[in-house]
Amino acid sequence: MSTTELDKNKEVTVKEQRTPQQWRRPRYDVSENDEGFDVKVALPGVKREAVELSVEGDQLTLVARRTAAPAKDWRPLRRELPAGDFRLEIHLNVAIQADRISARVADGILDLSLPKADTVKPRKIQVS
Repeated sequence: MSTTELDKNKEVTVKEQRTPQQWRRPRYDVSENDEGFDVKVALPGVKREAVELSVEGDQLTLVARRTAAPAKDWRPLRRELPAGDFRLEIHLNVAIQADRISARVADGILDLSLPKADTVKPRKIQVS
Protein backbone atom coordinates (compact mmCIF):
# COMPACT_ATOMS: atom_id res chain seq x y z
CA MET A 1 0.00 0.00 0.00
CA SER A 2 1.36 3.40 -0.98
CA THR A 3 1.66 5.96 1.79
CA THR A 4 -0.63 8.21 -0.19
CA GLU A 5 -3.28 5.65 -1.03
CA LEU A 6 -6.69 6.94 0.00
CA ASP A 7 -8.73 5.17 2.63
CA LYS A 8 -12.26 4.21 1.72
CA ASN A 9 -14.80 6.92 2.48
CA LYS A 10 -18.08 6.03 4.09
CA GLU A 11 -21.35 7.84 4.48
CA VAL A 12 -21.57 8.80 8.13
CA THR A 13 -24.76 8.85 10.19
CA VAL A 14 -24.73 11.63 12.77
CA LYS A 15 -27.23 12.85 15.32
CA GLU A 16 -28.01 16.53 15.33
CA GLN A 17 -29.72 18.30 18.19
CA ARG A 18 -33.20 17.74 16.77
CA THR A 19 -33.27 14.68 14.52
CA PRO A 20 -30.89 12.01 13.21
CA GLN A 21 -29.72 12.67 9.66
CA GLN A 22 -27.94 10.80 6.86
CA TRP A 23 -25.15 12.81 5.24
CA ARG A 24 -24.60 12.51 1.48
CA ARG A 25 -21.07 12.04 0.16
CA PRO A 26 -20.34 14.29 -2.82
CA ARG A 27 -18.41 12.99 -5.83
CA TYR A 28 -14.76 14.01 -5.93
CA ASP A 29 -11.39 13.55 -7.67
CA VAL A 30 -7.95 13.53 -6.04
CA SER A 31 -4.61 13.86 -7.79
CA GLU A 32 -1.10 14.04 -6.34
CA ASN A 33 2.30 15.43 -7.28
CA ASP A 34 5.53 15.97 -5.34
CA GLU A 35 4.24 19.24 -3.86
CA GLY A 36 0.80 18.15 -2.69
CA PHE A 37 -2.73 17.09 -3.59
CA ASP A 38 -5.43 18.62 -5.77
CA VAL A 39 -8.99 17.77 -4.74
CA LYS A 40 -12.04 18.63 -6.85
CA VAL A 41 -15.46 18.18 -5.24
CA ALA A 42 -18.77 18.43 -7.11
CA LEU A 43 -21.09 20.68 -5.11
CA PRO A 44 -23.67 21.96 -7.60
CA GLY A 45 -26.03 24.51 -6.12
CA VAL A 46 -24.07 24.84 -2.88
CA LYS A 47 -23.27 28.42 -1.92
CA ARG A 48 -19.71 29.33 -0.92
CA GLU A 49 -20.92 30.39 2.54
CA ALA A 50 -22.43 26.94 3.11
CA VAL A 51 -19.08 25.11 2.86
CA GLU A 52 -16.92 24.35 5.90
CA LEU A 53 -13.45 22.84 5.57
CA SER A 54 -11.17 21.57 8.30
CA VAL A 55 -7.88 19.71 8.42
CA GLU A 56 -6.65 17.65 11.33
CA GLY A 57 -3.38 15.81 10.77
CA ASP A 58 -3.77 13.96 7.48
CA GLN A 59 -7.59 14.15 7.38
CA LEU A 60 -9.54 16.69 5.34
CA THR A 61 -13.19 17.13 6.33
CA LEU A 62 -15.71 18.98 4.20
CA VAL A 63 -19.26 19.75 5.33
CA ALA A 64 -21.68 21.59 3.05
CA ARG A 65 -25.39 22.33 2.85
CA ARG A 66 -27.55 22.76 -0.25
CA THR A 67 -30.89 24.36 0.40
CA ALA A 68 -33.82 24.14 -1.95
CA ALA A 69 -36.25 27.00 -1.55
CA PRO A 70 -38.96 26.48 -4.18
CA ALA A 71 -41.05 29.37 -5.40
CA LYS A 72 -44.37 29.88 -3.63
CA ASP A 73 -46.47 28.59 -6.55
CA TRP A 74 -44.04 25.80 -7.49
CA ARG A 75 -45.50 22.30 -7.86
CA PRO A 76 -42.80 19.66 -8.31
CA LEU A 77 -43.39 17.09 -11.04
CA ARG A 78 -40.01 15.45 -10.56
CA ARG A 79 -37.30 16.19 -8.02
CA GLU A 80 -33.84 14.66 -8.34
CA LEU A 81 -31.50 17.42 -7.22
CA PRO A 82 -30.64 16.59 -3.63
CA ALA A 83 -31.02 19.19 -0.93
CA GLY A 84 -29.52 18.69 2.48
CA ASP A 85 -26.13 18.13 4.02
CA PHE A 86 -23.00 16.76 2.43
CA ARG A 87 -19.96 15.40 4.24
CA LEU A 88 -16.67 14.14 2.88
CA GLU A 89 -13.69 12.87 4.84
CA ILE A 90 -10.46 12.09 3.03
CA HIS A 91 -7.50 10.46 4.77
CA LEU A 92 -4.39 11.31 2.76
CA ASN A 93 -1.87 9.42 4.96
CA VAL A 94 0.56 12.35 4.53
CA ALA A 95 0.88 15.46 6.68
CA ILE A 96 -0.58 18.61 5.09
CA GLN A 97 0.41 22.27 5.61
CA ALA A 98 -2.99 23.50 6.78
CA ASP A 99 -1.99 27.18 6.73
CA ARG A 100 -1.21 27.00 2.97
CA ILE A 101 -4.40 25.29 1.76
CA SER A 102 -6.24 27.20 -0.94
CA ALA A 103 -9.90 26.73 -1.89
CA ARG A 104 -12.00 28.24 -4.67
CA VAL A 105 -15.41 27.51 -6.17
CA ALA A 106 -16.32 27.85 -9.85
CA ASP A 107 -19.20 26.32 -11.80
CA GLY A 108 -20.28 24.06 -8.92
CA ILE A 109 -16.80 22.56 -8.43
CA LEU A 110 -14.81 23.18 -5.25
CA ASP A 111 -11.09 23.11 -6.11
CA LEU A 112 -8.71 22.53 -3.19
CA SER A 113 -4.93 22.69 -3.24
CA LEU A 114 -3.42 20.79 -0.29
CA PRO A 115 0.36 21.28 -0.01
CA LYS A 116 2.33 18.50 1.66
CA ALA A 117 4.32 19.28 4.77
CA ASP A 118 7.99 19.96 4.02
CA THR A 119 9.03 16.89 6.03
CA VAL A 120 7.31 14.52 3.58
CA LYS A 121 8.26 16.19 0.30
CA PRO A 122 10.96 14.45 -1.73
CA ARG A 123 14.20 16.38 -1.93
CA LYS A 124 17.25 16.08 -4.09
CA ILE A 125 20.62 15.64 -2.48
CA GLN A 126 23.67 17.00 -4.25
CA VAL A 127 26.50 14.46 -4.47
CA SER A 128 29.98 15.99 -4.33
